[in-house]
Amino acid sequence: MSDRWFRFFGSIKLAVPLLSAIAGILIWATFYESQVGSATVQQEVYKSPWFGALMFLLAVNLGVSALSRYPWRGARKIGFALTHLGLIVIIAGSAAVIHLGVEGLTLLRTDGAANNQIRVEGELLEIINPAGELKQTNVFVKSDGTVSPRSFAGIELLQYNENTVKTVSFTEGAKVANPAVKLSLTSQRMQQNSDRWLAVAPIAYSKVPIGPAELEIVQVDNPNQLQKLLSPSSTANQPRWGKLQISQANQTLNLDVAKSLHQNVKIGNTQIKLVDFWADFRLDQNKQPTSASPNLNNPAVQLQISTPTGVERWFIFGRENIPPVRTVVSGNPIQELEIAYQIQAQPAADSFQVITTSAGELFYTARSSKGFKSGKLELGKPVSPGWADFQITLAEYIPDGQLQRKVVPVPEATFAGVPALLIKTEAGIESWLTWGEPTTINDPEGEIFAAFTPKLLQLPFAIKLSDFIVERNEGTDSVAMWTSKIRLVDPQEKVISRRNVWMNHPTWYRGWKIAQASWNPGDLQQSTLQVKREPAWVTALTWTGSGLVIGGIAVMFYAPVLAKKFPRKRLETVPELAPKTEELTVEV
Repeated sequence: MSDRWFRFFGSIKLAVPLLSAIAGILIWATFYESQVGSATVQQEVYKSPWFGALMFLLAVNLGVSALSRYPWRGARKIGFALTHLGLIVIIAGSAAVIHLGVEGLTLLRTDGAANNQIRVEGELLEIINPAGELKQTNVFVKSDGTVSPRSFAGIELLQYNENTVKTVSFTEGAKVANPAVKLSLTSQRMQQNSDRWLAVAPIAYSKVPIGPAELEIVQVDNPNQLQKLLSPSSTANQPRWGKLQISQANQTLNLDVAKSLHQNVKIGNTQIKLVDFWADFRLDQNKQPTSASPNLNNPAVQLQISTPTGVERWFIFGRENIPPVRTVVSGNPIQELEIAYQIQAQPAADSFQVITTSAGELFYTARSSKGFKSGKLELGKPVSPGWADFQITLAEYIPDGQLQRKVVPVPEATFAGVPALLIKTEAGIESWLTWGEPTTINDPEGEIFAAFTPKLLQLPFAIKLSDFIVERNEGTDSVAMWTSKIRLVDPQEKVISRRNVWMNHPTWYRGWKIAQASWNPGDLQQSTLQVKREPAWVTALTWTGSGLVIGGIAVMFYAPVLAKKFPRKRLETVPELAPKTEELTVEV
């Protein structure tokens, strides 16, 4: 019985249907990959246990077939054994590449820091149970929205959705006063009807953009503050681009930016020129200052400051958290000079503001191309802000609002949402985990912290994008080549290596292959690199198996031919020696 099974595992009767099945699966997987993507095919086919079992059975068939011809005497049998051994080694190397290799992507920017993490295939689920234990597992999302594994750490993984949005509402019950309102916006002409929540806290919900317009809620403490908001004349005399306050020694100078642009002013022995102004400061692709829009989103001014001992160039920003950028043009740095840029935030061209007082009264202000209006805001009474035929109605008012969030799946054509994973605890509580955002679940057993995040791998070194260069064909805008100039920062070796990476020209560092993956034509400060690693012995397996196959085929087909030629040459030399021997014998 054992001999029969041995012959079967090494027979051609097993090899033919086995190879046919593997070939058919590979052909089907090629078409299936075009529908669901390479990640799904890798997980469901190439990394699956059943495909691994088929390849293992093929290796067994090759090994038993070679052993059945032992002893390997003669060139054909030796070549046959070498070829089969090489195929077994290639199968082992391929399995090692699939299961042990690491491959990921990293997105870099020239204005960003060095990155030592790559995004690898799959997602990561992290659970902290009520006992404080942290558990992690890899999550694979299938094309139909189901996930693997189906359960982990007492949590059931129900469903994955590619597009979800987070809805926000407020309910009564906050421990501190937190006015919140629900506004209903309707437009018959545009056939729109939507609700928006506003609240004083959290601050992210105090101002909500709706297209070109803006909704806002503010709280005032006294009648004077209320009157300033309700009166449009309170901002009429404000400088359009703000003002600069310049202080040196005991002198102070105030300058209106709009009126003083391109002019020279003096304070003491210091001369100051307002060179330029940008309403929405940005650096273009050539790293030159420009304004991204006419709105005062990031106002900045450029100054040239001269003293008898030196000249400096200053960039002053309207945002308080951005310090001035100073450059010494010539001479010595300027001492004891302070410049502050003061600019009042400009209201949106189209805006609707809800004002709440400490007494619980509600008022509104509305700005539009038709002008400014204000008044008392009453529950259920519509207000026309002046935006086409829009009507805004106060649908609900909550003095002590408590934030309530809810994740809802939506069709992709409706909103541009974010991916999320639906889970269920052992107590039956369901919760959506928004991709990349930690979530707290109030379970009867205690709080559960969960996070559904991208799977990242930390590299032993960091990559910094120094520059990204796009070369174009002469006289046209067509792209000829793009190159990423990178720096490899290795804290362990205490070295910084500079490399260039472009298409089909990768670089290697400490066993890692770094190649150009993609780039963004709309943002030339960005580049995506592929980082790949596989153990050295895995590469050696693949090369060794290929060499054995080539060597085995050479021995099997060419060694018999050579063996036949050498004996023929030996027989042809014997007759030539015989006459000479006879002649010598006669002479003797």
